[in-house]
Amino acid sequence: MPAKGSLNRLRHAAAKRDPEQCQFLLKTLFMEMEFYLAVAVVVERAQSFLETFEHYYPDAGFARQILMQMVNTGTAPARLPPQAMRDFEYPGAANYMKALSDLAHALQPGPLPPRIGYLVSATVNAIMAELVEQYYGRRMEHWGIVRNDPESPQAREIAYAFWTDEEIALLDTDHWLQVAESIEAHQLRQIRQD
Repeated sequence: MPAKGSLNRLRHAAAKRDPEQCQFLLKTLFMEMEFYLAVAVVVERAQSFLETFEHYYPDAGFARQILMQMVNTGTAPARLPPQAMRDFEYPGAANYMKALSDLAHALQPGPLPPRIGYLVSATVNAIMAELVEQYYGRRMEHWGIVRNDPESPQAREIAYAFWTDEEIALLDTDHWLQVAESIEAHQLRQIRQD
């Protein structure tokens, strides 16, 4: 069972908005958990954006199908379907596809550490999907600039404004705290089962 100290450190890193430390601690916690409990944490995070994704891409039912396959069978297709490879322009959608792709990679056979790395990446991308949609969904002109010329000074200013926005900061912390809560809940379920 993961140590309570690691969970508390994750919560502290979330409150400080320290992405590197959050990812490091998440990887540590996932390595200490039963693999499919770690997968459950990430699937929960991915499911929170599913309705938003389906709202903007109603023809993309594959996302729900893949998540349901993960939940019901603990497996995922080796590759996402071809329709998942298109350019998803709406804010957060590409992050979400990356999260699903990482989740699918994590469920393929192979050594554990790289699979845990995919779970961490999926978590980060699922969180970023929500942050990006929340901020840029109301600022589509800024989104166009960031997407079309990400290295321009204007795009960098916009990206900085996004990351330092007070609402985004609170949402970012809240999502990481939700991940910590989910890990703790799965730990408690495992203790009861043992």
